[in-house]
Amino acid sequence: MKKKKLRRLSASLIILALMVSFTGCQQSGTTTDAKGVETKSGSTSYPVTVTDNAGNAVTIDKEPQKIVSLSPATTEILFALDQGDKVVGRTKYCNYPEAALAVTDVGSFNSPTLEKIIELSPDLVVASDFISDDIKQQLEATGAKVITFNAANIDGILSNIVDTGEVTNANDQAKAVVEKMAAEREALSEKAQTAKTQKVVFFDIGKFYSAGPGSTLDSMLTDLNAVNIAADKTDQWPQLSTEEIIADNPDVYISLYTTPEEIKATPGFDKINAIINDQVIYFEFLTLESDMIQRPGPRIIEGMALIAESIYPEIFTK
Repeated sequence: MKKKKLRRLSASLIILALMVSFTGCQQSGTTTDAKGVETKSGSTSYPVTVTDNAGNAVTIDKEPQKIVSLSPATTEILFALDQGDKVVGRTKYCNYPEAALAVTDVGSFNSPTLEKIIELSPDLVVASDFISDDIKQQLEATGAKVITFNAANIDGILSNIVDTGEVTNANDQAKAVVEKMAAEREALSEKAQTAKTQKVVFFDIGKFYSAGPGSTLDSMLTDLNAVNIAADKTDQWPQLSTEEIIADNPDVYISLYTTPEEIKATPGFDKINAIINDQVIYFEFLTLESDMIQRPGPRIIEGMALIAESIYPEIFTK
């Protein structure tokens, strides 16, 4: 069982923080293939148009020089693509890499300080889909281009990185990052297929909210040959009842919010295999490990490896 120092944060904030990233279309230079995700190489030919997850076609006229990132994941992507020197604004939650801490803090990803952003005069703002229409419209009125991100699975994250590379004229950097991630992902998935028995998993992101269909966490569990008890729900982030959890009887209980002690004290949970066999795994919110699992960016495969070790320790910790 993993135990870490508890910091009390609201479950709603955790759920909000889990829903962030980007997709696009427009090809520059030559293309290759990274396990199903198209990559690009060479210099971007501007103007270039991408279609974000909000369905908006955004045309970037020239290489961005001043970028505001309103998502910890996109901040990580930009720095991973060696574009950190162009990032002039970031959210208070953008704590990785360390160099990002030197960038101006413009507030939270869902309620940034508009005045601060305008003062920075960005030509590109990369946001989560929690940016309000009002703030988006006001930023666009200043001449800034706004792209929203919301990856639903690992392929979506890889595509986000490729598209960010194209928008920022960092195609070769994006190609290298994505191909490395794709190779590591494939290795994890292949190893997970050797499990003698497929494990049943419950992902608790706070107050029994879980990772349903269309979520990155559900995508990772599928890749890792695990059964997600929330996969058949209609919502991306469904809240399960304790009765449903007991009936589904997960072999592994992964929590990002509730402590193992609280989980074990829940009436009826003493009948769950995960409790009986001491398979409650705790990754506290806003810690290094939790960030890797949650953020749809370059470290997501490292997070996937942590989940793999939690579900199949007999395979991944030998």
